[in-house]
This record gives sequence, C-alpha cells and structure tokens, in this order.
Amino acid sequence: MTALAEDPARAGQKAAFRTFVGRSVLSHQIDCAKALDCDIVLCMIRGLGPDAIVGQHRAEKSGMRFRAIEDLRSLSGAISAGDRVIVIADGLALDIETARAAIGERPGVATFPAELAVPLGFERIDADRAWAGLLSIRGEAIERLADLPSDADAASSLLRIALQSGVRAEALDPALIEDISWSPSEDEGSLEAREGRWIARRAQPVSFAAPGRALAERIGIRLARDVVGSRFERMPLLVAVAAGILAAVLALFGKPLTGLLMSSVMAFALPIADIVLKLARPPGEEVKVWDAAILLGGAGDVLLISLLAFASRGTGTWIDLFFPVVLLGLLRIGSKMAPIAIRPVLSDRIALLAVLVPAGYLGVLQPVMALLAVFVLAALSRAIRSDRLTLP
Repeated sequence: MTALAEDPARAGQKAAFRTFVGRSVLSHQIDCAKALDCDIVLCMIRGLGPDAIVGQHRAEKSGMRFRAIEDLRSLSGAISAGDRVIVIADGLALDIETARAAIGERPGVATFPAELAVPLGFERIDADRAWAGLLSIRGEAIERLADLPSDADAASSLLRIALQSGVRAEALDPALIEDISWSPSEDEGSLEAREGRWIARRAQPVSFAAPGRALAERIGIRLARDVVGSRFERMPLLVAVAAGILAAVLALFGKPLTGLLMSSVMAFALPIADIVLKLARPPGEEVKVWDAAILLGGAGDVLLISLLAFASRGTGTWIDLFFPVVLLGLLRIGSKMAPIAIRPVLSDRIALLAVLVPAGYLGVLQPVMALLAVFVLAALSRAIRSDRLTLP
C-alpha cells in the first residue's frame, strides 16, 4: 500500500490519512490486510509522521510487521518470489468482505465498469474496465519492478505487471462502488452515508423486540462515528463503570432504590460501549474472555441482584435474595437457550429495569420479580415442549 497521493479535497493532506469512521484510511487498509492473512505491511511513504506511526502501531497490534518503503527498488528487495502480494490503491477505504470475495486465495485484479468508476477517480484499465483498487499477484512478478524508474507509481506499475502476466480480472458488483470509493468531489453528506453503511456491516443492532437495548445500540452506532479512534473511545465504558460504582455506594448508604435507578444508567451505557468497542476492534480479532464489556455485563447482573435484594423491603432474610437470583438466572439461561426470536428481550436489562424500578417505588418489587420469573420459565417450558430449545 502507498501513502503518497495528495487528497485533492484537502490541501496538504495525504489521501491515505483521510479520516473515515474515526480512523485513517491507511488504518482501514491495514485491517483489510490482516483479514486477508497478510504477515507484513509494506507501505510506500516519505517519512514516518504521526499518522503513519498510528498505522504502524495498528499493524503491530494485529500481529503484522510494518515496514516503510521509499522507492520501487526497496520494494522489490523486500519481497521474495514465493510470496503472495496484495496491493491496495492509495487512499481507498476497501470493504473487507468485498476484498475477500474479489481475490480469494488466487491472484486476481478487481474491476468495476469504467463508465461508473473512472469519474470517481479509479484507474482505467481499458475501454470497459477500471481497477477497483485491489489486486493479488505472485511475488515473482515483483522482480520486474527493478526495470522501472525508481519514482514510478508502485500501485499502477504492479497493476500493469499483473495484467501483462495474465492475472484474471474479477468484476465486482457495481453497487459496491458506493461503499468502497472515495472521490475528491464527495461532500460531507455522501461521506456520512458511506460511513453509515460501513458501520451497518460491522454492527447489527437487535430488533425493537428488545426496545431498551435496541435504542442504546443505535445510539452507540451513531456515537461511534465521532469517537472511534479518539481519546473518547472508551468513554461509554467509563460511564457504565462509574454508574455501577455509584449505584453500589448508594445501596450501602441505605438508598437501594436510588441505586437501582442509577444502575439503569449502567445498563444503558453498556450496549453503547459494546458497539463502540466492537467497531474500534480490528476486524477478525477474537473477543477475549476478559473483554471489559463482557465482564461488566456479568458484574452488572451481580450488582442488580444485590440491589434488588436490598430494595425489595421483604423479610430481611435469605428469601429477599431468592427472587432476584432466580429471575436473573432464568434470564441469563433464556438469553442463551431460548428460541432465537425471544433471546434479545431476555437480555434487555434496560427494559427489565424500566419495569422493576417503578415496582420498587410502589413497594411491589418481589411480586413483580416473581411474576417475571414465571413468564420466563413459561417461555422456556413451552420451547422445551415444542422442541425449540436452542443450545448455544
């Protein structure tokens, strides 16, 4: 990949460092390289400035090596004949799934119809086709770069070498051009629309069958456009932690109902944090068992059980703990094993608290918890009888 071309729409800025969904286009290209099983990123760039160093750190965090290349001869010397080389055009925010489908495991040149792509800045191949900005080629072909001037355009040169070597051309669906192109004439509205489509492919919010969680996740999707890649990326997670701590403190000081109300803030912030962190995570990176959002989800249920036990105003014995343990236990089981259609609502702690908080202030918390537990148990029992119980 290269980071040499100027962004015509922004004087003094490289196209590779244009911001897209909170990160530079170069960072997105590095994510794409990781998804295509690359081991090393060779980036033609003049000097390692702050933006390039961010890309280097992202590559190294993903387990790849990053090497800055200054000319074609250095590029040729960095690749052996047995390597598989993937080339991504300068400044192109490429969709990962499109990239996988276009080149797969074999050498190939991705193309679009020329009449659609050339006006958007894609390089023409012939009368009918334009390069879509992605190609795969064998390393042995890279040796031909040594015959070219050192200041020749690397991507264009490799494109010509690939075509002259008989590498197959893979025609992409023309509808994809709206999602992977960048154009000097692109206005802010078009850019926001393209960012929205990119986010929608990565984060699929639950349906409004789980109203609280659905609303929070959609807020998270909108917020992600502004905070991913910034120092505010983890702010929703910090809000969730602070709300949980405050809820526990309020309960310890004899205000469990107020603590229960504050736990609603934690419940609302967690899905937002989960969406933002998911979009910030490099594609294909496995979620660790100690992932903060997952751990806080479990801690939130423990906190909720304690708050409900304190707030139930019952007998002051173990029975006060029994109802919340049974209810939360059934909800967690149901969210994993119930029919897929009802799992979201069983995991919606925001909607649950919207019912339990008023019940607490009205003094009917235990009966409401018991009634909800019966409803969940009935749903699971019906699923078992109809053989629709779904194992994770």
